[in-house]
Amino acid sequence: MTTTTPPQECALKWCNEAGEHRTHRQYVLSLIAWHRTWLVGINVVQTDDGPLHVELTATTRWSAPATVTLQPDEAEAVGQALIEAATRATR
Repeated sequence: MTTTTPPQECALKWCNEAGEHRTHRQYVLSLIAWHRTWLVGINVVQTDDGPLHVELTATTRWSAPATVTLQPDEAEAVGQALIEAATRATR
């Protein structure tokens, strides 16, 4: 897909991006966290010529977003670590 292709013609049916775009995103989660001071987002992302990957984005009202790009296996490892940490924190 090129930047001139309308979103309804996007070959990636899972893409949630609107308008002209080269980067395809499926929005998985937006979470307001830690006393309502952080916004955390998780997306599945693919550029026209790149592999599927996961973006983890965090920001506050007062800062620019910080994005970590993860391969699927890395995202899975982070997810498992978050589950383990949450389990330990709630014991």
